[in-house]
Amino acid sequence: MVSWKDVLDLHLQMCGERRNAMRRGLTMAAALVLLLIVSTTALILAGTPLTEVTVEQARTLIQARAGKGGLAILDVRTPAEFAEGHLAGAANLDVSAADFAARVATLDRAKTYLVYCRTGNRSRKAVQAMERLGFQSIFHMHQGIVGWQQKGYPVSRSS
Repeated sequence: MVSWKDVLDLHLQMCGERRNAMRRGLTMAAALVLLLIVSTTALILAGTPLTEVTVEQARTLIQARAGKGGLAILDVRTPAEFAEGHLAGAANLDVSAADFAARVATLDRAKTYLVYCRTGNRSRKAVQAMERLGFQSIFHMHQGIVGWQQKGYPVSRSS
């Protein structure tokens, strides 16, 4: 005959096993989320031939590579737009200029480039040209400097 004590002990043991299984499941889920975050960040920081990035991701990229070199920031707006405000350290390479293709062809294809314009339309054309020329690591800030300024991020007015 089974006593109530035996039933209660069995019930408590089963509850403990369920609790442990839930802990293992939550631990595994947390590990998968962490792995996803790390791999996404690595992809953003490593760059593939073309990676679309938000202004937040672009800022993280700039901060992560600060002082390490290897990241060139290209503002492909007109010189007048560039003078109104640009990302610190950016070089101006006007995508609408007649000599754009020739100038972009002289750039180091081994470097990593962050490319932007006002809203992402002209920079899309610039990164497509860079892809055709074989550039290996391009980040396209598709929200442009408008998105950057909407976030309240700083711009430089030096030439």
